[in-house]
Amino acid sequence: METRLIDWLQRAKKEHFSLGAFNIDNLEILQAAAEAAKNLSAPIIAEVSPGEIKYLGLQNFISLANNYKDDYGITILLNMDHASDMDIIKSGIELGFDMVHFDGSELPFEENVRLTKEIVGESHSKGVLVEGEIDHFPGTSELHGELTDRGQGLEKKYTDPQKAKEFVEETGIDIFAAFIGNAHGVYQDGSEKLDCEKLTEVSRALPETFLSLHGGSGIAPEEIESAVERGIVKVNVNTELRIAFRQNLENVLKGNPDEWAVYKLMPPAIEAVRKIIERKITLFGSAGKA
Repeated sequence: METRLIDWLQRAKKEHFSLGAFNIDNLEILQAAAEAAKNLSAPIIAEVSPGEIKYLGLQNFISLANNYKDDYGITILLNMDHASDMDIIKSGIELGFDMVHFDGSELPFEENVRLTKEIVGESHSKGVLVEGEIDHFPGTSELHGELTDRGQGLEKKYTDPQKAKEFVEETGIDIFAAFIGNAHGVYQDGSEKLDCEKLTEVSRALPETFLSLHGGSGIAPEEIESAVERGIVKVNVNTELRIAFRQNLENVLKGNPDEWAVYKLMPPAIEAVRKIIERKITLFGSAGKA
């Protein structure tokens, strides 16, 4: 069985499936992800953003994930998502993350290249993979009414394949986060659409680079399937998990006004998140791969 992230990504690329990368807000969402991975015999990536790191703590997150990995006998790979603080990134590399996603997309291109290249040097010496990006993804990991930039020139901001090639060649990153219409969050008007032809262009420009899709919540299943078939090997999912957790917890609290034991209130929310993760794992084609 594969144990290194690079082995999993190579297999995913060859067999046309994708690893689900699930953001971990709390212990309950991590438990849901671990249960889904066990139930479907699937490898997963558990990832934490800067806000989630601040809440959980780097070492605590790693310890919790490793505990589930050992207890359940599953494959959980760890990613530092949208990281930008160099000190925290270096700590994560030392503590045992499998990959680091450096987000320098709002920096000038040259500065993004310089910092990403520095992180690649630090990471590769420890066997840690690096994901980079050059295009700032719109939205936040919340429920939105509509993608307001759609039809207002957003398409002009999609990843330029040649610019992406230049970035990869100058930095040596392992994974490139493509912007092809994906956005953070869930949009109630269904305005999030992928330009899979653009993805094909990016894939052709980066034949040796793994491709990642951010904003995997709320995208139509057939578009996800097409993206995976065209080379996406990692899909990030966050907002759908947060929505399911909050909505189900709210319902439980309303229905059990006299219950004060927190551990008795959490199971329905955990189950709701687990079901979503299992649907995503099945959609990404990674079920049964572990």
